[in-house]
Amino acid sequence: MTALAEPQSGAHPPSLPLNRSAYPVPADTGGWQSPAERHREQEAADAETLVRQNLEWSLFERAHALSVRHASAAWERRFRRPLVPYALAALFRQRTADGMVVTAATRLWLAGPEPSDPVDLLTALVALARDRDPRHPWDVRTALANRHDVPDQAVYTGLALSSLDTRTGTFAEACADARSELNIPGTILYLAGDPAVHGGQRALVADRRGADGHNALTISSHEALSTPVILSRWPYTRVALSLLYERSGYGRVLQRMSELDSEINAADAQRRGPLSWWRNH
Repeated sequence: MTALAEPQSGAHPPSLPLNRSAYPVPADTGGWQSPAERHREQEAADAETLVRQNLEWSLFERAHALSVRHASAAWERRFRRPLVPYALAALFRQRTADGMVVTAATRLWLAGPEPSDPVDLLTALVALARDRDPRHPWDVRTALANRHDVPDQAVYTGLALSSLDTRTGTFAEACADARSELNIPGTILYLAGDPAVHGGQRALVADRRGADGHNALTISSHEALSTPVILSRWPYTRVALSLLYERSGYGRVLQRMSELDSEINAADAQRRGPLSWWRNH
């Protein structure tokens, strides 16, 4: 007969002493955030994304305005002190209480006996920028531009170029068929060096039609516009940087714009102060 008082197999094992030491703390708690903190960080990130996207469209709108005003000025002066069909703007940004403001230093050229090819015009500006005295600040607002509305605190952001010679014909040909400046089409180029993006540049090429073309805009952008296409102010197509250089017809112009952008960026950083200059080098 089995004694009920004796422990049976699988019954109650001897009790173990309790370990009363503190519960071990995880080795790394620095990355932990409360849901409220994560929400605040996401809100801040979303706000910065919106600021960046608004800046990108503000830059494009300023480049678009350059094209429209250039067409109007070239039309009005086509018989009296005519302009070449190219204009340039160095674009600047400045954060204010109302958001990011974009300003510009613009350059127009009078038509003359010398060649007015955009590559030649930009090459001359690159040479002028490279010949600057490195011991003294060099101000693109007065050294390269005819006029500007750029405050001293603004930061250089990129280059815009207006061309009134387009894929459908030259400015002179457009004038022959146009009834007013509203019928003059244009091409818009924007370029800014940025090592943080693929290819090291943000660039776009846009075709702007006149009133007889319903003022249509066709925009091809490499990193210059980051808004989701469905939410964009104007429709645009994302393209590789190589396509803009190889198939837009403006590859050599973009190359000279890239060289000039690099020189202006360095010079403007120096203009705004030694700390800013060293941060860019």
